[in-house]
Amino acid sequence: MLSRLKLAVWGTAQRWFPDRQIYHRSDGQVRYFAISTAVQISALLSAAVLACWLCYSTVSVAFHGQALAAKDAEIQRERINLNRMVAEAQASEATAYSFMESRMEEFDRAAYEFQMRHETLSQLVEFAEQLSGNEMTPSPALDNDRVLMAATPADPTPRMARDPLINVAAMSDSPEDQISYLMGEQDNVLAEAEDVTEARLENLRAVLRLTGLDIDHVVANGHNGEEQGGPFIPISDTQLFSNGSHVEPEFSSRISRVAARMLEVEELERFIETGPLGIPVSVPYRRTSRFGVRLDPFTRRPTGHRGVDFAAYRGAPIVATGPGRVVYAGWRNGFGRTVEIDHGYGFMTRYGHMNAIVVRRGDTVERGQQVGEMGTTGRSTGTHVHYEIWYEGSAIDPDRLLRAGQYVQQG
Repeated sequence: MLSRLKLAVWGTAQRWFPDRQIYHRSDGQVRYFAISTAVQISALLSAAVLACWLCYSTVSVAFHGQALAAKDAEIQRERINLNRMVAEAQASEATAYSFMESRMEEFDRAAYEFQMRHETLSQLVEFAEQLSGNEMTPSPALDNDRVLMAATPADPTPRMARDPLINVAAMSDSPEDQISYLMGEQDNVLAEAEDVTEARLENLRAVLRLTGLDIDHVVANGHNGEEQGGPFIPISDTQLFSNGSHVEPEFSSRISRVAARMLEVEELERFIETGPLGIPVSVPYRRTSRFGVRLDPFTRRPTGHRGVDFAAYRGAPIVATGPGRVVYAGWRNGFGRTVEIDHGYGFMTRYGHMNAIVVRRGDTVERGQQVGEMGTTGRSTGTHVHYEIWYEGSAIDPDRLLRAGQYVQQG
């Protein structure tokens, strides 16, 4: 069966590709080439294989080109994505660096501001320590049951509670939070200083209002004869405690306000230390005549009395009612042996009818220092001291200053 099939196929091939001879004549000679069926079939098969291979190669190259193009497109897309990611990363890095620089600048500013505020507060404390004054009762009661009430200090700056600040500092390790907490503590210290200063100032003014005098005028024209001078530079126009460094305006304004109040307290306390607020007798006494209109003890006719009379035993010590300089010590018509003391601030005190004088003109005396002994010299009906207070050339009622002096605890 197989043999017959082979013979049939071979017979068909011989019919399609019979043996052929190709003749070639050259130089009078004839030659030929025989091409058998097997050679023809082999050539045909070779040509077919070559054609198939060419078709396959062409198709393969075409498809491979498309694959390469798709791969190139994908690579290009990946390159674009990579470049975008690199650009985003660079932008993020630049943003992070800028944010870090901004935070560092904010931190540096906060730290610098804290340092400046700390130095300012330290100088304010040193300034406050330079100011001195006497202590006084915070709310003295008067004879008619009225009470001197210290005004509540007006603080236009909102206060931050201490507890929230402490909580912030405890819950966060951030340097910014710690600095914010410390700056809040500085605000609290300044607020406490402001409250204390305002309360003391109002208390001083409440006490001095008992004198009935214009205290601002008294202080402005006083200073006990101290030699002072220099150009006027308003406190608000200078960076008073900042050494020329920048301090935020609100904090600087509060510092200036507190410093101004401290200066005012110091001036009022200086007046309290210097003014004639004491009693002219250092032993138990009784008052025998008041200031104003009275019946003259000799003529029994109405007359003006420019002082207050204090009576005690003969030789009782008469003392200065405030520090000052003795401007007169001797006999004065109507007053007998008399001492006059200049206390500054426009005040002068006079002590008359003394039995003896123990100071001389030009002496400097302190409050409570003896200046003489009680007597009855001059125009007098008995042992006593006639005490006068003069302010800017006019006699004033000594009780006005004595009443204020009751609420000053002498040091």
